[in-house]
Amino acid sequence: RTVDKPTTLLDVGGGSAIYTIEAAKSNPNVSGVVFELPAIKPITEEYIDDAKLSGRIKVATGDFFIDPFPGPVDMVLFSNILHDWPDETNIQLIEKAYNCLAPGGRIVISELFLSDDVKSSTVSATSMNVIMLPYTKGRQYRPMEVFQRLKRVGFVQPQVTSLVDDYDLVIATKPE
Repeated sequence: RTVDKPTTLLDVGGGSAIYTIEAAKSNPNVSGVVFELPAIKPITEEYIDDAKLSGRIKVATGDFFIDPFPGPVDMVLFSNILHDWPDETNIQLIEKAYNCLAPGGRIVISELFLSDDVKSSTVSATSMNVIMLPYTKGRQYRPMEVFQRLKRVGFVQPQVTSLVDDYDLVIATKPE
């Protein structure tokens, strides 16, 4: 959707910066910060330079488990991040997002979510959940589980927006 005022997006663990690059390309009011490990910074900057967006997208280095997120920002994106970690870690990451957001800012969580009733989950979501079990400390979550975490931290108005290929966005707002 169109962003009609200057907006800064923080992409946590954004790697290649693909989401921040596409957001900036599609809307001149969007600038971005990709929060990545120091060793990844040169790779991320190369993608940003190739997109000719180094004037609008920067890379901030840190470890998202340890360091505070840069801010204030208008939007925080977690794309395929939370499913790798247990509930306690996710709550800590969501708290960091809350703390770096400006009032009225939004958190956006992009994941391959299970359905809230689990039985009607897509094959890809349930398969990914099984595949991840031996390799990560997390799992595929249900939107209502994420809603509970968001509300616990202080976010309001959580909602789900379906995307393509079985992905969904969970979006919530930090109160003004």
